[in-house]
Amino acid sequence: MDYQVAIKNIESMRVAYMKYKGVVTEANKVFPNVFKSIRGKTTGAPFFNYLSMNSKTKIGDIELCIPTAETPRGNGIETKDIHRIKAVCVTHIGSYKTLNKAYEAIDKYAINNELELSPPFREVFIKGPGMILKGNTDKYITEIQFPIKDED
Repeated sequence: MDYQVAIKNIESMRVAYMKYKGVVTEANKVFPNVFKSIRGKTTGAPFFNYLSMNSKTKIGDIELCIPTAETPRGNGIETKDIHRIKAVCVTHIGSYKTLNKAYEAIDKYAINNELELSPPFREVFIKGPGMILKGNTDKYITEIQFPIKDED
């Protein structure tokens, strides 16, 4: 896939979230708890906010986030405001198994443009599996957002 890399300003937002530490591919098993806690009332696309990630073990320290104005009801679900960021962004269309190619495009862009990236980074699920049906993985749309480190 030929990626179009863009620098975007991502506005601040209020999210309901839960903390997750473990194998990244298992996070989707607990993510529905966040949706349930806000009764499905979202104000934007859900995303994983990666605080840290071990690329070898695929174990991450992640916040499972959903933009919302609701007050969550449920154990371990909290709310917070996420500040505005300037980020290098790439949209990936297809299976999550090939997301690494989008990360490679971001790394290459950052190196070529002498940008320093700063965690946490996000995977925003614009179109993904539903709560019941998985759907066609070839049509999944995920935007990866890597904040650019402030120069001050």
